[in-house]
Order: sequence, then structure tokens, then C-alpha cells
Amino acid sequence: MLLDEPWRDACDAVVPMPSSNRFALSLLPVVFAAAASAACAADSSESSAFSDGRSSGDSNNGSTANPGSSSGNAGAENGSAERAVAEADVVQLEGGRLYAMSRSGTLSIIDVSRPGRLAMLGQAYLPGEPFEMYLRGDLLVVMANGAYTVTGQQNEPSRADQGETRGSGAPASSATRTSPDAGAGVLVVDVKDPGLMQRVATFAVPGEIADSRIVGDILYLATYENASCYGCGARPRTMVTSFDVSSPAAMRQVDHVAFESGAQYGSSWGSTGFKRSIVATNERLYVGGHGELAPSYGSGPNEGVIDVLDITDPLGKLGRGAHIETTGAILSRWQMDEKDGVLRVISQRGAGYTANGFGSPEVQTFHIWNTRSLQAMGKTSLSLPRQESLKSVRFDGERAYAITFEQTDPLFIIDLSNEAAPKQRGELHMPGWVFHLEPHGDRVLGLGLDRTDPKGHLNVSLFDVADMDKPTMLGRVAFGSTAFNNDQNITAYEMPEDQDRIQKAFRIFEDGLVAVPFSGGSTSGSGASSCAGLGGGVQLIDWSQDSLAKRVLLPVAGNPRRALRNQGELLAVSDSNVTSFDIARRDVALKTADLVIGSCEARPIPTNNGFPTNGFDAVDDEYHGHSLHCAAAGAGIGARGSLWAGAALGLAVIGVAVRRRRRNG
Repeated sequence: MLLDEPWRDACDAVVPMPSSNRFALSLLPVVFAAAASAACAADSSESSAFSDGRSSGDSNNGSTANPGSSSGNAGAENGSAERAVAEADVVQLEGGRLYAMSRSGTLSIIDVSRPGRLAMLGQAYLPGEPFEMYLRGDLLVVMANGAYTVTGQQNEPSRADQGETRGSGAPASSATRTSPDAGAGVLVVDVKDPGLMQRVATFAVPGEIADSRIVGDILYLATYENASCYGCGARPRTMVTSFDVSSPAAMRQVDHVAFESGAQYGSSWGSTGFKRSIVATNERLYVGGHGELAPSYGSGPNEGVIDVLDITDPLGKLGRGAHIETTGAILSRWQMDEKDGVLRVISQRGAGYTANGFGSPEVQTFHIWNTRSLQAMGKTSLSLPRQESLKSVRFDGERAYAITFEQTDPLFIIDLSNEAAPKQRGELHMPGWVFHLEPHGDRVLGLGLDRTDPKGHLNVSLFDVADMDKPTMLGRVAFGSTAFNNDQNITAYEMPEDQDRIQKAFRIFEDGLVAVPFSGGSTSGSGASSCAGLGGGVQLIDWSQDSLAKRVLLPVAGNPRRALRNQGELLAVSDSNVTSFDIARRDVALKTADLVIGSCEARPIPTNNGFPTNGFDAVDDEYHGHSLHCAAAGAGIGARGSLWAGAALGLAVIGVAVRRRRRNG
């Protein structure tokens, strides 16, 4: 099907483009400034000329690196050795080469084989805004949003993007290349020769990418259609498409399943509420999100849905399975988990459009007879000290952790040893709230925020959960900006990723080093910006069984997103730079090399404020995966409210209130 050919059927929504119409990866010669061409005098940079030719390189035996994954239980993300589950990332590190994407539109390949040296081997400009990628041998499977315009034209980088009018060679803002109505794209790039990368396959995908997994040799891509975009259906919907990547150079679409909604584009909920989260095993794909119709703001029934897909076919055929209703919307992947034939879910009604939710979060369990048949087993409602909104969830074996927040943050422990009768156990109160939890045996590390802390709005906390009835906080380290007075801006500007991807940025290494990339926020000048502020970088923290120790802040320009260990150094990757540090001493920042890979992309404030007062804008659900409910200091104050009351809550462990609760579901 040609790009300018009308869509014949909405089900024909993902199509390979003929070679004459594939969007050029625009691997055109890159103009580098002398300072950006290499990190030391001996380095040299090779710009990459784009070739349309196909590579004959072997891609069948490639491995998929996932340097961004943090340690700890990843819930249902598991698979057999034959059909392992792999996740994409914005960086890949293998064979002494770092592959790095920038939101500004670049794909860079950097030689990191020698400590203290970063050399650009090749760079390409991508259409649209790069999302994530997989590395399989000498081939990259690259995903990008906004790769096609609403009329189906290839969204090529401008001449300014290609460095002809910018001294640094960095591409112009992605705002000039994307729009809410643009379509996504998937392309395969041969990177065997970084100086002459070759595009070998391209696919157009209607809507915007929500997430993806590779299971075995099949790529499962979840997209959502939130406006009248190129090739989109008549109503908002989520689509899962499977691709055979056993030989990425000959990648092909296999199947697709669409989950339609009853909402209209631009309606009060439908246009923003259908970006879904996914969880994969080697047998099933769970696709969770909001209910199919606009909720009635507190008076309706269940508000969440999970659609289950059978992905057991090693060739990629999809089987539509059960459709499950959940109490509340599924706002992040961590709310769903499969273990030993049981699906476990925690959700709350009112999530995403009220400050504090409706009622209590509910724990639900479902017995999995097969993918098409799941039966409700047990349910319990969490007993809250006051009306609060569910912020984050994490399952870990026979227990689960849930975070709620109104003015202080309770951490709840749920006993799932008897899945037919989930039981609420201990409860811990602390200032602020935890954005993401990483279990490590009887300890849990949490990345959170507290806008009242004068030491910094971000923090890492260590919890002792050995006694399920009496969890304690052993320590907390605060860092980051103090420029913002609401949680919405902190999560939008300072956090490196949303909740569905935060574990790729929040790194916990085996030797006890914790590395947290974050952006330095600022509200000066023309307004809030994640690029204008100072103080961003990678915060290092050492943790032991019973303590946390704050170490040095590694300064990094341009929205830091990842921190990787390599050759005894730490590589920090942002949208604009790759910077290496010697971390043998963790009390001082010893920069060893720096390389420009793009430009800083300012993160806009989400326009959807998560409250029902004025409906919702017909734009992406910016809060999806950010634990959408932006709580105010007092009940009923919206996420953009200016009435922020109360004094600093303090971080002393002695101020943490602990309650013991034993309840049956």
C-alpha cells in the first residue's frame, strides 16, 4: 500500500512502506562543532551517510540488551529461555558501543570501549520523536512517534535539524516535527557500520506508541489513537500489533487486535483516557487502562479494564482472550501482576480525574483457567486513614505494596499468601509519596517526592518490611530542585520517566550503588522549564541493609535519563550529552569525558489537569503512568491550585507514624 493511497480498512492500519516511500532515516552528513566532535583530542567523529540498501548481515543470533532495567522483581515480566521477554529502551550498551536516542531526534553510536574516552562513530536524525529501541545483533528496531503527518507524509527532519543552520549540529526542537495528529513509525536500521547506517525496513503505525515488548522473536507493539490521526479509526482505540523480528532485516507484520471504545474524539474522557499499560509473560499480554466509556465521576460501576491476549504462538498470531473489569482504572503496569496462575490487580475508582479518588483502593485476584477464561477469586478494600488517592503499586511474590497520598503518604502491605482472601497488614505514614518501589527481599527502596522538603523535592527511601505488620523507614535521602510547589511539575519536569518506564532510569546496582538521573527544574524567565534550570544530573547514593548514604551529584546537562556502568565508570545519558565519570571515589564528581549527542528538549506542563471541572483537552494523557492524581495540600484543590498549605513535614524517622492493622478481606 502506497503512502498516498487511501486507507481501505481500519484493520489495515500498520503497513510496510515500499522502498521508494519509506521515510528516510535522514542519516545525512552531520555537521559537528569541534567541541562536540569528540571527547578528547585523540577522538574523531564519523558522520553517517544514509544508504537505502539492504544489509546482508546476520541478525538471527543477536541479543537484546536492556541496560535500563533495575534489579528486583519485575512482576509478570518473565519468560522461558526459549521465549524470554525483553523490553526496549532509549539506550543500548553492547560490545563497547553505546547506542543512544535523544528526544531532539538523534540516534548516536558512541565508542565507549576505553575509559575516559567517548568517540562518535556515527549519528542519524530520526523522523518524529524517538521512543525506544531494541538491539538485535547488528540491527536496531527503532520506534518513533510523530514519524508521519496527519496527511501521511513522511515527517523528515528539516534542514535546520541536519545541522546546516545550527553551529552545534544538534537538531531543532521536536515540536517542529511532531503534532498530536501525527502517526508513529517503526524502522529497522543496520548499524554494523556506524558511519554508514542503512535502513532496511519501515512501517507506519497509526496513533502514538504506548509501549512494546519482544517475546521470543515477536515484537508486540501497543499504540493508541487519541485524535483523528493518519490511518486512525473513527473513535479512540488501542491496538496491539505483532511483528516477526526473527530476522529483523526481513521484519514483517503478523497480526493485530484493536480494542475499540465507545467514546468520541474530544469527549470529556475518551480522547485522553485510552493510553494503556501492558504487562507480558511468555504466554499472555495484559493490556490495562480506563473503562470503555466516560466515567460518571463517582456514581458509575467499575472504571478499569484489562484485555488479555494469547501470545503463545511463536510465529506471532494473536488470540483475543478475556475482558476483565476492574474497580478503578489501570494507570501503570505495576498495578497488574500474574503469579502461579493468578492475576492480581490493585486499583481505585476516581483515579485520574479526582484529587483523592472515590472510596478505597481494592485488591482483586482472578484465577486463570486459560487466556480466555479468568474467574474472580478474592477481593479486599484497603482501610484508609482518610480519603486518599492511589499513587503507586508493586507486587513482590506473596505480598504487594500500595502507596496512597493526601497530605502524608501511607505505605500499605498486602498479604497475598492466600490469593482467595487478600489481607491488609502493616501501614506506615511518612511525608510526601513514593513514585516507584523496588523490593529487595525484606528491604524496599523507593523513589519518591516531597514538595515540602527544603533539601530537595526528590528522595530515595529505604524500608524494612521484614515484619509485614510493622514496616519501618530506615532512612531517606533528599535531593533535586526546590523550584516547584506542586507534585505535577515535579513529576513532569524532574522525574526522568513516567511510571511505566521509571525502573529503566532508577538504577540499583549489585554493589549497593543507587543512581538516579533527574532534571534540574526552573521557574524563572519565561516560565517553568526542565532545560533552563541548574542542578540536574545523576545523584549517587550508597545503600546497605540498614542505611542510606548520600554521595556526590554528577552534573549532566540536558534532561538526564539514564545511568549505566561501563569499564569501571558511570555513563550518564541525557537528551543532549553523554558524560562519563570515574566513580572510584563517590564523594567528588570526576568527569572523564563528555560528548554532545543532541539538544535539550524542554518538557511541557501537561494540559490535562486530571480533574473534571473543565473536561479534558483532546491531547495525549500526559499523566498516564505518572500516578495521574496530582494531590493538593487540601481536599478538593486541583493539581494547578495555588493554595498550598502547611509547613515542612520533616524527614526524621522518629516522625514516622506506624500503625499495625490486621484485617481480613
